[in-house]
Amino acid sequence: MNIRLLALALLVTFGAAPLAMAKDDAPSPVKSFLQGLTIGEGTATAELIIFPVLAAEKPAKLAIKPGSWAQKVGYSEPDLPKRRYNIAVANNEPGVLLMLGGTVLGGGKRDRVIPQDVLVPAGARVEIEAIAAAPTSGQRKEALPFRLGSALAPPYIRERAEFSPTNTLVPNFASHFLDFRNDGDKRKSLSAVNASDKLNKLCLPCHKSLAEFPTTEGGRVVGIITAVRSRIRSLELFGDNRLLKAWFEPLLKSYTFSAAAIAVRAKKMRMPLPTEDNADATMDGLRGKAQKLLDAVMKAKFRESDTPKGSVGAYWIFRTSNSTRGAAISHEGRMIHMAVFPYEPFEHALFGSRVRAPDDDKDYGGTGESELERRSRQGRLSEYEKRLLDRMRKNRAGRGLGLGAGAGRRRP
Repeated sequence: MNIRLLALALLVTFGAAPLAMAKDDAPSPVKSFLQGLTIGEGTATAELIIFPVLAAEKPAKLAIKPGSWAQKVGYSEPDLPKRRYNIAVANNEPGVLLMLGGTVLGGGKRDRVIPQDVLVPAGARVEIEAIAAAPTSGQRKEALPFRLGSALAPPYIRERAEFSPTNTLVPNFASHFLDFRNDGDKRKSLSAVNASDKLNKLCLPCHKSLAEFPTTEGGRVVGIITAVRSRIRSLELFGDNRLLKAWFEPLLKSYTFSAAAIAVRAKKMRMPLPTEDNADATMDGLRGKAQKLLDAVMKAKFRESDTPKGSVGAYWIFRTSNSTRGAAISHEGRMIHMAVFPYEPFEHALFGSRVRAPDDDKDYGGTGESELERRSRQGRLSEYEKRLLDRMRKNRAGRGLGLGAGAGRRRP
């Protein structure tokens, strides 16, 4: 019998075998976890607005040790690292250790940031990727003991480190946090932010007003959607309420720094901050945007990514309909953590390049570019205002501070 006819006969007799499922459509513990999530009432502080993300029922406790609470963990610099600033993590805890992307490690011969989530098995020593958290001038002759930072890296850094980890990322960002260093602290490292008394004072009211936030709703709070300066900046989900509690304060501190840094930089760069005159309208509008983000993530295409050598779990990346990217990690059929950072042109404009205030900043009254242009046509500008307007024009043309052409384009 003709082979094609035989195949057709078998197909009719036994039915067609199911087609292999496309990788992008693979069932994921992360997608299962997303089903039934809802957004609760938002809480506003001086710097942030945070919405709780609630599971339909309290998730069962995960056998995962959060890195922020772990005590029996050793960090060291490998003798022959696969990449220059990689870190060896020895997990002496009884369970799997979760190191969250954005963790700041001060110590060694140069401070580091862990760019992506990693699950380290109990009793294992795993070399994980890290990137520099300080410029080359922060290199030490003698290594110091490693210490975990009390805050995660700010969302702008975490979002870029997740998909494009480079050793120039944090050093290029250094000029944005120099204002927050303690007196006498000359470090240009994110470790200086963790040690900042000024930042701790800013965080204190926020922490007090949100102290009960993760403990409400009978343990159903599994995530947060955070707005910084009236802009949604992240969706963070954890596999259970305990993991959220473990990272809640480091998250709050990182977002408080982001809000404060935006205010400082916007003032120096003459960029108006969003108005928050009508708190109720602001809250309602942000809740709608938060729901839109959660809905987009629920409909996103997930695909499995590579697992770092020696670690455990499954790694997932996804993209929403509006091209927002995110990443998640799961283990033994349970979602462990997800982080989504929507692209924000305003924050990109502020943090996309180094920023320096004019030397004669105190002599400037704050006139906007349009007003300077109008007075320029009338020949009424001072010498300083002429120089300032010239800088603004260069910025708009894509030079100078990097706020012009291309500054607001979506990353590839």
